[in-house]
Amino acid sequence: MNNTQKILLTLSLAYGTYKVFTYLWAKDKANTRAKRHTFACQHWTKRSISTYTGVNDTPILIALDGKVYDVSEGRGFYGPGCAYNVFAGRDASRLLAKQEFDDGMTDAELDAPIDKLDDLTEEDREALDSYIGLFSVKYQCVGDLVEP
Repeated sequence: MNNTQKILLTLSLAYGTYKVFTYLWAKDKANTRAKRHTFACQHWTKRSISTYTGVNDTPILIALDGKVYDVSEGRGFYGPGCAYNVFAGRDASRLLAKQEFDDGMTDAELDAPIDKLDDLTEEDREALDSYIGLFSVKYQCVGDLVEP
């Protein structure tokens, strides 16, 4: 492969990467235009946040370590059909701490007590703390996760 071919290949890859990122950015921007809801800071149960998954343009709530965040602005990530939708409408503390995905929320999970996270390793706790830091800066905290 000569230098001209290498340059053309590099330019083609750069252009393709640019097109992918502009498409994803536009998609995320379009998804965040959903109606904004203002939540008064309140107490939430696992069952009460379970209806806020972004379906039918509802807001998207995620609980982390006892706090509930409105992540609707991240609809392109957490909305229906998106990569991280499995975390929407639930206490995602353990899943994010352990970097795990599951098949979605179950009735057993809704009825179980709030996970105390006592058995997390130091590495898991650091991962969870970094998500809490990210959510605290990027999204509005709308209350506390409490037992029914």
